[in-house]
Amino acid sequence: MIDLRRHSSRHLETKLILPIPETRKYEREIHYYLFSPPQLYVNRSMYSEEHILHKFQSHGRYSSPEITLEELLDDGNSLSPLSILKQYTQELLIDLNAVQERNVIHELQTVVNSVRHETKACLKDCKDMVKLGMHDDLNATLMNWHESASALLKILRGMISEIQEKVDPESRLFLAYLWTDEAVSLICEKHAIDLYMASASMGNEEDKQILGKLMQFSRDELEYRSKMEYPSGSTNAETVQYRKAVLKKWTQSSLYLVPNISKWPKRVSEILAGIAAAVAMAFALLTTIFAEETFIKNSLQWALIVIIGYVFKDRIKEWLRLFFNAVLPKMMADEISSFLSPKTNKKICSSRIKLKFTNPDEIPTPVKEIRRDKNNPFRDMLPQEDVIHYVRNLTMHPLSKQGMARDRFPRENHFTLVTRIRLDDFLKEMDDPNDVVFRMDPDADELDQLNSERVYHLHLVMREYSKKEGLELYTHYTVVLNKSGIVRLEQMPLS
Repeated sequence: MIDLRRHSSRHLETKLILPIPETRKYEREIHYYLFSPPQLYVNRSMYSEEHILHKFQSHGRYSSPEITLEELLDDGNSLSPLSILKQYTQELLIDLNAVQERNVIHELQTVVNSVRHETKACLKDCKDMVKLGMHDDLNATLMNWHESASALLKILRGMISEIQEKVDPESRLFLAYLWTDEAVSLICEKHAIDLYMASASMGNEEDKQILGKLMQFSRDELEYRSKMEYPSGSTNAETVQYRKAVLKKWTQSSLYLVPNISKWPKRVSEILAGIAAAVAMAFALLTTIFAEETFIKNSLQWALIVIIGYVFKDRIKEWLRLFFNAVLPKMMADEISSFLSPKTNKKICSSRIKLKFTNPDEIPTPVKEIRRDKNNPFRDMLPQEDVIHYVRNLTMHPLSKQGMARDRFPRENHFTLVTRIRLDDFLKEMDDPNDVVFRMDPDADELDQLNSERVYHLHLVMREYSKKEGLELYTHYTVVLNKSGIVRLEQMPLS
């Protein structure tokens, strides 16, 4: 299932998570159909398809490890990055060259990523418990989280105390330990506050103890970072927010796959453009030779034949371009790329992208039915919407083909594709967002002034398809926009 969210006032973000196969590759097709109101003029007469394609920016990464705090703290869990980190730290205390610096830093980053993923899952569970009135389960979850988080921070800080006597305080290795400590502290502090806010509505005398512990925990973490002179311990909100972003990018860098964009589409495009130009030029040359052989040079007939030849030369180039697009869709992909593992430099996923403007009549019937406005029986009397069709073909490569086994890569189970769609072109032709509407006040004999916003609806239909697996999933969202950007997202029913 493709998830959609508002990334910023002018960006949509989609996320797709796919399992990494062990022995057999498989494929997925991802389709985005963007239906734009005609008054916004986002169409092929105003923009090239290449221009619109640049508004879709993607990156691939491994999915965050799904490890609970209990599993993270379990010394007997061989998959726990904390257990591996403990072992690395003990080896470093004996010999600083015993473990590669990169491996230690990777496990430190994985600890943070695991904590970040687990806190999101924990918060969601607690909110569900509040809705369902599961008082005892909520109380037990809060207590367990507080104890586990405190134990995790104690272990991390114990390792820092041990290793700082062995390594240079300015070394990358020691700074990685400190950055991990700061990042986990920030995540836990925020999560403690989020848990408090989510659970306070169910609070009674019995719950005040754990709620008080959560608030004290967040206060202690802020004081600790200030004492350690971490940048996130600053009283300047801007400094803290910037530091959070830096730490998040650093920790998640261990998950990001290396993008490799192929030059093949550009080369094929240049070859086909050369062929089209050669055929068109050959036609113009033959018509000129025919004119020379048949008519007197510089006569009216000679001039007409030569002019007609050059007119058709340009048309032939365009016709051939359309022909190649129709019969060679795979070779004419707008972008071919791969996502490579940073550890092995092997392909995890291959991707082909094609984007085009299309007419509403040309889209598949299921998409037409999903988009059909059942509340407007006069739809056929209005100008047609402009439709952008973005399709990405994904091929997931198995570990066995790369000579790797799951036991060597136990935590790299899933691939996450994140795509951001920039909507600034849709905003250029919009009217100002604020408007004033007058009406008769229903409760008084006078005019009532209403301030309203002029909004536009951009419809997005997403399709995830696999013929071999019999998979075909659709989702439909309405993106409500004004000139300032995205107002809200509304998920629409499919029927």
